[in-house]
Amino acid sequence: MWAWLRRRAGLLLFLHNVMQIFVAADHRYRPLYNRAVGTQIATQLQLAGYQVGSAIPVVLLSYSGGAQVATGAVDVLHTRLRCPLLLITLGGFHNGANDITHAEHLYQLTSAGDRIERVGRWLFPQRWRLVRRSGWNQARRAGKVTTQRLDPATHVGPHSYISPTAELPDGRSHLDRTADTVIALIRTRRGVITATDDTLQ
Repeated sequence: MWAWLRRRAGLLLFLHNVMQIFVAADHRYRPLYNRAVGTQIATQLQLAGYQVGSAIPVVLLSYSGGAQVATGAVDVLHTRLRCPLLLITLGGFHNGANDITHAEHLYQLTSAGDRIERVGRWLFPQRWRLVRRSGWNQARRAGKVTTQRLDPATHVGPHSYISPTAELPDGRSHLDRTADTVIALIRTRRGVITATDDTLQ
């Protein structure tokens, strides 16, 4: 009975999150939603001791529909914190409409086995290459988006990006590989940002 309830609860939670994503992506609510989320992130960072204008990079790591939230927070965080922003999306499901001009870079971690991420690319016109003026396509043309594959991970389930049991040929779990990748991207990008700051000084 518990296993049956857990499976149904997981499905209900997933559907609830999907509905939130579509609200955040709706053009009527998106500006207000983005401003509220960005303000909350900036406030919490400052309460935790982040110094405005310190040039310490802020990393937004998002999973699935969290990519919609993270990309929407970019403008407010840039204005409030005046900091380098690095975005890392894991199986990112987003509509591509948010302007990420003020982000230093966005790393898109995906997999051939991630059907949900592919649905997002097909579902939202702003993600289509033909819609050249969308925030997503402008960022791609500016060289701000890098795609990195984490095959054969799936979006959810026992073989997902964060599965502690699914193993790769090198013996690492999917979770270990994902964590290693994220840490390496942050360290590499922080080196790029630091080098750029030193050059400008």
